Amino acid sequence: MEPTEAVALAWLVAWLVALSVVDLRRRRLPDPMVATLLAGLVALDSASTLSGGDPLSLLWACAGAVSYGGLLWIVYLLVPSGLGGGDVKLAVPLGWQIGFVAGTGLATAILTALLVACLLALVGQLVGRLLRGGWSATLAFGPSLGAGAVLVLVFA
Repeated sequence: MEPTEAVALAWLVAWLVALSVVDLRRRRLPDPMVATLLAGLVALDSASTLSGGDPLSLLWACAGAVSYGGLLWIVYLLVPSGLGGGDVKLAVPLGWQIGFVAGTGLATAILTALLVACLLALVGQLVGRLLRGGWSATLAFGPSLGAGAVLVLVFA
């Protein structure tokens, strides 16, 4: 991993921790926090590209943002009670960074991140059921989305 990618990953992880705390407590992902996460990633990745990185990486980042955000938006439209709007918005910066790092492997990376997120959410629900003796009425999906993306970025 290049130093500039490590800085962007650190930015991403720091914001995902903060967003996860809010999501777990309030079942909301505040727009200003998600927007700040995205703005920071765009700035860091643009600086990386200007300092000698591959200019196509920014195009892949845009494709990732549109693809991941669009995929979750379609799910949201089909099953509005099954996914929150904040999760859809969070997919945009996650997709941006996945696209920037994965490049031509974008589709596989996004689908892997989503699969890992779903598995983590399922495990979280099962553990919660065992601890509380019942199913949770709502699920904070943001932490799982973030963890899935970070795992893909670390192992990409």
